[in-house]
Amino acid sequence: MKFTKIKLLIAALALGGTVAAAPVAHAETLTVGTTAQTYPTSYKKGDKLTGFDVAVTKAVAKEMGDKVKFKVVGDIPSLFGELDKGSIDTIANSVTVLPEREKKYSFSPVYSYYAAQIAVKKDSKYKTIKDLEGKTVSATVGSSNIDLLQKYDSKIKIKKYDDRNAVFTDANNGTVAGVLNQRQFLEETIKKQNLDLRILKGVAGWNKSAFPFAKNSEAQAKQKKFDKALLKLKKDGTLSKLSKKYYNGEDVTKKSISND
Repeated sequence: MKFTKIKLLIAALALGGTVAAAPVAHAETLTVGTTAQTYPTSYKKGDKLTGFDVAVTKAVAKEMGDKVKFKVVGDIPSLFGELDKGSIDTIANSVTVLPEREKKYSFSPVYSYYAAQIAVKKDSKYKTIKDLEGKTVSATVGSSNIDLLQKYDSKIKIKKYDDRNAVFTDANNGTVAGVLNQRQFLEETIKKQNLDLRILKGVAGWNKSAFPFAKNSEAQAKQKKFDKALLKLKKDGTLSKLSKKYYNGEDVTKKSISND
């Protein structure tokens, strides 16, 4: 009987018959916007896009069983514009969770923390952030650090720049009293460019970074999968491991400060 069944199956296949197979889940593509200008979260190494946020996004997509495609856009406001148009699914660029942003976007769980601090000339008289009251510091347009500093001390003036290099150049040559940014980015830029700057003691506030999504049903379906994968990678230590790789041993998945 068993042999007869086998012969019938072979005959069916020979006549063009098929054996039903279980449906295969096809990988979707997660399209992610980034500036490729923020070291060490998102930057170019030669022609290759790399950085902590880039690595986290790739790890999350892998956990989701999806592919990932990056779209490079020059600045944060433009990235949110792309998110509004639906040309990207989310942003991987240390995007800070802010109340005004939460009104419009749905954020993933927080995956990293960054202290907003100010670097000044090494030979300047300033010791703390409060010493800069009445003075002007430089910052990149659209930066969440601007909101944090304004809440911390509104007496410090802020000059906004489109050019990310100019914010450091003007602080280094004394055109402005200091430069405002995340501590890790300040440290790395000062070191890489051999700038005559030092970071002041004190923190203007903490940037809590998460991935923003649109609030429509399609985006929310993707975010549900994304959040589940992100939390798994945070719990199993993958995010901490990636942080230490890109931040010289520092774990930015937790609040930490070295010069406060």
